[in-house]
Amino acid sequence: MAFVIQMPKLGHTMTEGTVIQWHKQPGDKIREGESILTVETDKAQVEVEAPTAGVFAKLLAAEGLVVPVGGPLGVITAEGEAVPAEFDGAANTTAATPGNSPGSTQASKTVTATVSQRASTRVIASPRAKRLAAERGVDLASIKGTGADGMVTEDDVKRAGEQGASVPAGAPLAVAGGVGDGALTPSRREKLTRIQAVGARNLTASWNAIPHFVQMLRADMSRAIAARKSINDGGAKVGITDLILAATVQALKENPRINANYANGEMLIFDRVNLGVAVDTPEGLIVPVIHDADRLELPALSARVTELAERARNRQLRPADLEGATFTVSNLGAYGVENGTPVIFAPQVALMFVGAIRDEVLAVDGRAEIRPAMHISIAYDHRGIDGATASRFSTKVKAILEAADFGAAGTAETAPAVRPREVFVDAIGDTLRTRITHGSMSWNSSAEDASGPDPVTTFLGALGSCLLMSLRVGARVRKLNVGRASVVARSNEKGHVKEIEVELKVESTEDDDKLHRLIEVAERGCHIRQLVREDVPVNLKIARWQ
Repeated sequence: MAFVIQMPKLGHTMTEGTVIQWHKQPGDKIREGESILTVETDKAQVEVEAPTAGVFAKLLAAEGLVVPVGGPLGVITAEGEAVPAEFDGAANTTAATPGNSPGSTQASKTVTATVSQRASTRVIASPRAKRLAAERGVDLASIKGTGADGMVTEDDVKRAGEQGASVPAGAPLAVAGGVGDGALTPSRREKLTRIQAVGARNLTASWNAIPHFVQMLRADMSRAIAARKSINDGGAKVGITDLILAATVQALKENPRINANYANGEMLIFDRVNLGVAVDTPEGLIVPVIHDADRLELPALSARVTELAERARNRQLRPADLEGATFTVSNLGAYGVENGTPVIFAPQVALMFVGAIRDEVLAVDGRAEIRPAMHISIAYDHRGIDGATASRFSTKVKAILEAADFGAAGTAETAPAVRPREVFVDAIGDTLRTRITHGSMSWNSSAEDASGPDPVTTFLGALGSCLLMSLRVGARVRKLNVGRASVVARSNEKGHVKEIEVELKVESTEDDDKLHRLIEVAERGCHIRQLVREDVPVNLKIARWQ
């Protein structure tokens, strides 16, 4: 039975998405869960996985096309199966009505007409071409694309820029003469990225609909800075932002009314603390979410923030990483900004802004002292939060930071602390042995026969461990049954490593196809595997535990 790939709804504010890149072409075989295309939402670029296995029979939405949520993108059929009549003659630049089985209803005609009209006026261009055109002020509409289906490529924009095509046709021209003569004209025009445009629309709606009021405080960060140094001296690696987030989580647990949404005249108060953290990216501001931040101790919270920020800047966020925030923190201290007036991300009821830490004169026990201070501005929704309720939360954040009470980011179940990838290695006398220390643990490595594992053996152990961990993670995400698993890793006994043999045995009730796909995912996801040079073959053998 044919299956229609539809534009997914990847957020409560999403109404349409843009097809960025197809990873499969008509006629290609597809496995269930395989990445088939990339779409751009109002928040990020997201890979869409194939909902079923089969043959990619029909492409319905070309790259660059804006498609409404639920609109058809392509058709997957069983091998030898015909494309449904509804799509057999469809052009690849139109979209039909949302739904499981598109039909010839009036709604279908309306959606198709809307998207077709947009496609006829929209300039199809690659993401790199759009970005370069915005930087150089080149009008995409004035460029004839040389890519597939007339798509404007990055090279097209470069050639147009060299030819001087900057300000669009029809723009007012300056009158020759002295300074100040004639009409004022822009030197270039920059279109907002999709993320910027949707952010502008949503924030405008929030500003117009929400009665904001802002409370501003100044926190003495002396103890927080000292606490951070002490924590990092102990082997961890946390930043000031991590301490601010930990203080925020504790304050939210004690003031749950701030950890809420406002909707239809009601306050929706949450037990879970899902912390949004604003991240600046080349495409615009993105707010990935640390889910269940109240269950993470400080090292794990820090590791999660770093991971999400890195993935946001590399366009690797998943849809779930952007949804469900109950409170948002924005830190512009790295840019030297000291204070600001934040705008709330509806339907949240508050947003906290923190600025740069600067030396200021503070009153300490009746004396004037120079201390590192940080300004905090918190915007609240006056529809559900009154001044007194807000004050209790605001002053609690300040108090936690000034007391440097960062024992944990919550008292609920905690995730294992994530230690930094850092070891210390010492040579032991004049022997061919070394001692590796990681936190409170230490072990030896040796090049002397039978006295301990050498560096290559240690690396093989790390490779095997990484593969098994990645296998477990993949099985949990895909809800596959995997029991006992083990790895035997070998290489040549002496000299440079010429090849690596890995025998992986897995106990599982899953069929061979699912198990092999899981192992492929595990191998790709293993960080240690990626460290092996391309000219060193890794021969992976797979067997089942009987």
